[in-house]
Amino acid sequence: MFNSLRNYERFRRIVSLVAPNRCPFCGEVLDNGDYWCGECYRYLPFVHGIVPPSDNISALYACCFYTGRARDAVLMLKYGGLVYPADAFAVMMSDRLCGAEADMLVPVPNGRAGVLKRGFSSSELIAERLAMRVGIPMVNALIAFSSKREQKSLNAENRRKNALNSFYVDKRVSVKGKRIVLIDEVTTTGSTLSAVGELLRGAGAEDVSAAVFAKTVEFKYGQRKRYTVRKR
Repeated sequence: MFNSLRNYERFRRIVSLVAPNRCPFCGEVLDNGDYWCGECYRYLPFVHGIVPPSDNISALYACCFYTGRARDAVLMLKYGGLVYPADAFAVMMSDRLCGAEADMLVPVPNGRAGVLKRGFSSSELIAERLAMRVGIPMVNALIAFSSKREQKSLNAENRRKNALNSFYVDKRVSVKGKRIVLIDEVTTTGSTLSAVGELLRGAGAEDVSAAVFAKTVEFKYGQRKRYTVRKR
């Protein structure tokens, strides 16, 4: 795994001669060994403390709140067709997962239409980069039905129903007795992670946790709920 990481970083340096590495948060050209610029990192809305997980998820690891520059970077990856945000996300997420024990990283599948449009699966791209850093193999244990609907237009109740009907566990992959970390770029209500966790536990997984780059800020009666956005 770590030989793969060294090979990838070498490849990244070579590619930068043709397509320079850029900060995913502002687009500034970076040195070969950098993944973001110092100014952007300073003002990222980092998550501090423990994030309560959704149902069927034992732990949730999140780097930033889905706002400001962090949100812009996610949108660049998902809708801008740019892959370099995945590198930065994987570096930050590997810090969050430091010490976590797991048998496999499982990306939450993107819808087929989105993959065809951008040319890659954003969650799988992050999971591949992350696997190189933490030494836990990435396994595509989940498959999205071709009829999968996008979650963003649905309310919380319908998101859960939609998620349960959008994925299935690949029977060619054994998850029985496995400790799994789900990988996604962002979580909003947690309905997708909860539904996928239910599917994996139903297939025999021993434990299911999740790691995301960004999590939406929760509001209650006009106030932020439990979390604070602070500069690091």
